[in-house]
Amino acid sequence: MSALTSILRVPCALALIAGLSLMSQVARAANVPGAELRVSRSASARACPDETTLAEQLRARVSARADSSEPMLLDVRIDTQGTAFVADLRVIGQKQGERSFRAEGPTCDALGDVLVVSLSLLLDDDDAQPPATRGPRVKSPSASELPSAWLDLGGSVTNAMPVGWSSAWSGELVLRAARWDFALGGYWSPSRTVTFAPGELALRAEGARARTCFALLGRELRFGACAIGALAVLEARSSGFSSDGSKRRPWWLLGAGPDLRWFPSRLLSLGIHSEFLIGLGHQSFSVEGLSGTAYRSAFGSFWSGLDCSVQIW
Repeated sequence: MSALTSILRVPCALALIAGLSLMSQVARAANVPGAELRVSRSASARACPDETTLAEQLRARVSARADSSEPMLLDVRIDTQGTAFVADLRVIGQKQGERSFRAEGPTCDALGDVLVVSLSLLLDDDDAQPPATRGPRVKSPSASELPSAWLDLGGSVTNAMPVGWSSAWSGELVLRAARWDFALGGYWSPSRTVTFAPGELALRAEGARARTCFALLGRELRFGACAIGALAVLEARSSGFSSDGSKRRPWWLLGAGPDLRWFPSRLLSLGIHSEFLIGLGHQSFSVEGLSGTAYRSAFGSFWSGLDCSVQIW
């Protein structure tokens, strides 16, 4: 008989241990605003917060709300995996879904903080309120819709700016908001020589310009159209004449053109652009004592190039 008793002690002890382990994982419930919270912890995760502790922290963070005809059930199961604490969250009711959390030890504090923040956001979501008590929703703008400031530098090939084929260099401050770009900056082009016997004129253009662009297609790679206005200062320096000197003339231009822009990252963009410009009136230079016009601005000008912009705000 004593031998039989000894034999039975081992399975009974194992059954008792298994029962205690199972009891330690039984989920208990606590009420939180708009939901019922159930938390079960394995024996190795007993250091993690239970339903009472989590519920107290959630009540302190989440505002009270009217009773819902379909309250949510938040089922949290906490366990360990190696040196990490893990939690599986299952949402049942008006909102449904599953999510897992993981935080390295040696304590369960980090996982507890993650659970409190995540459950607070879930309970604060207006979608969890019943339709009868839900107020008007205001859509929060996404990061891409928020205004941002960019510094843009570029180089271009020009024609008739002020004469023949040449180059131009520009710098702009750009404000981007959703699909709109608003740019304000300046540009400079090197001198070009025009022969006017018996001497020559060195012509140079520099000034300010403003652009407004709208993206018609795409997001990371987008195609748009731009309108541009520019105020150039034309400078002519004479040499080889009996009396040399320099003169300046203001030159207003308006135009438009396509713009192709690529955003390889959130803080960087690369662009290809072309503009066709029309001068508001002709500007000309003459040399005193000589007949004829040494230089006369063209009716239209062309500008095409590349630019790189970096977000600064």
